[in-house]
Amino acid sequence: MSMVSRSVYFYGLLIAGIIFIAIGIISVYYSYSSVKVDVDGIIKPNSVDILSPNMEKGDSAVLSVSGSRFNMSIIYPNKTDVILTESSSDYSFNLTADQQGEYFIEINNLGNSDILIDGYAFTKGNNLSLIGQIMLIITGIVIAALGIRTRQM
Repeated sequence: MSMVSRSVYFYGLLIAGIIFIAIGIISVYYSYSSVKVDVDGIIKPNSVDILSPNMEKGDSAVLSVSGSRFNMSIIYPNKTDVILTESSSDYSFNLTADQQGEYFIEINNLGNSDILIDGYAFTKGNNLSLIGQIMLIITGIVIAALGIRTRQM
């Protein structure tokens, strides 16, 4: 049985730790950057769909809703509720965020057939994902520390 030298363990663990830390830091940056997300789907009759993009000031959301009769409303981050349309069968909506936060766009299908949604919205990650990213960084630190410890033995 051949033995692996300590320097192989040292470099292997150190590189693995650095990779974990780098992925965690890049993931934190990505979560706090707005990205364009396509919105497309179908809402069945007598159902409600809520879209909740977390938008920065100046980000946009463009939605086109068509099909059956529906109501559409939006709740702004400051909890202001605005009815966009009632009993429509075709509606397009362009929103440019004038405040940072999570917007809730509710579409309620009132008819007997499906509603088609198409468009996009800019959104960023939520704070809950930060737990996983911190775990990646801590794991990287532990692995790198184990690598350094093998070098000192």
